[in-house]
Amino acid sequence: MGRMLAIEISPRVIRAVEYTPGERPVRIHRAAVTERPGGEPAAVGQFLRGFLERNGFTAKSAVVGYLGPVIEHRIFTIPPVTGKTREELLRGKIAQETATSVAEMRVTGEVVGKVVEQGYERDEVMTLYIPEFEIRRLVFLLVEAGLTPVRVVSVPLALAGMHPADAADELCGFLHVEPSRCVISVSGAGKLRFSREFALELPGRAAEVSEEPVYKNIDFGGGAAALPPAPLSGEEVHAERLVTELTRSLLYFRQISRGGSITRLYWSGDPPGEAAKRLISERLKFEIAAHPAAASVFDGEGAFDAAMFGVPVGMAAEEWGADRVNLLPAEYLQRKERRGSYIAVAVILAVFLLANAGLYMGLRNASIRYRDVLGGAAAVTRSVMASPEEISRWMATRSALAEMRRGEKTLENPFTRWKPLFATLGAPVPPEMRFL
Repeated sequence: MGRMLAIEISPRVIRAVEYTPGERPVRIHRAAVTERPGGEPAAVGQFLRGFLERNGFTAKSAVVGYLGPVIEHRIFTIPPVTGKTREELLRGKIAQETATSVAEMRVTGEVVGKVVEQGYERDEVMTLYIPEFEIRRLVFLLVEAGLTPVRVVSVPLALAGMHPADAADELCGFLHVEPSRCVISVSGAGKLRFSREFALELPGRAAEVSEEPVYKNIDFGGGAAALPPAPLSGEEVHAERLVTELTRSLLYFRQISRGGSITRLYWSGDPPGEAAKRLISERLKFEIAAHPAAASVFDGEGAFDAAMFGVPVGMAAEEWGADRVNLLPAEYLQRKERRGSYIAVAVILAVFLLANAGLYMGLRNASIRYRDVLGGAAAVTRSVMASPEEISRWMATRSALAEMRRGEKTLENPFTRWKPLFATLGAPVPPEMRFL
């Protein structure tokens, strides 16, 4: 099987890896990261095309992890149905929660669990929905880059696929940090259970914490003036906000999951700073674990930070079946299915024509060879001079055969003509006969 691309596209960053599908552990051949430029999808697509060419990427089929504020994740409980029926039920659920017309949404989902309600078994479906125009812009961007998108999913869903096998019974948290944006997702047994995205300024852009205003209080003496607290650096402000939002998200998940809490925390995207590590350890009592993407094998040039490429590696490692989430537009998927049907029909027709052509050529060759054999036998017969004894013996045999055939024809006729015989026996005595 040929190589494929796994690409992470966010508002500020593009990460790409080239891998061979089906290999375990995942084998990464190339990896590269760049800032995403602003502009229309056509311009960004041309930039992505040049970026891939400059870094030696040759694969054209791509699976994409997309990060954007317009992707919503919800878990809905519906009857166990599939296909169009499931989509219609999910659209009805979404229509009750959003003011946007559901007809303008791209809706997809996958089963993440089973529950029993009032004696009936129902499916828990992780549902993703996004405005149709947004996903069409993304597809246009990829096509402009010369790529064929095979599947588009959200970043939280891509990270959930990296759930460690030795923690199947545990809940794991995946924190993905991008410039100005973070997303926390919770995975259980490889299935996404929760996701929340929040904005976060870069450390370099975070404003310094203002100093406490100095008030003129009465100095009673007898003690030294208290020193003002040292201002926090940009990195510390960034870490403080990140940990605050992370704590708020995990508390919200505990509330909606009725006591669920994560046991491990993985960090991907931009590497964590020392201040963020310290605050997570002090307040959340977590040590950032080595990312599961580190199990992949990199055979390219240069250094490879698996945690930085956690999303594309997760896309490459996951088995994406037909019943999994896919945000590609329905018309695009149907067009791909029709193209596959046309290709199958063309292949069958070509095989049929080739088989007929082979049969025709075989019969023609057999006919030519048969004629050649007959012609050779006639030439041999004409070239051989028969002796008089053989000719007379052949003539005698032919005469005897003709005599036998005439005898057979004679025996085929009836022995007695029964009707004339019966007529003769019933005739009166002629008058010239006298009895003495």
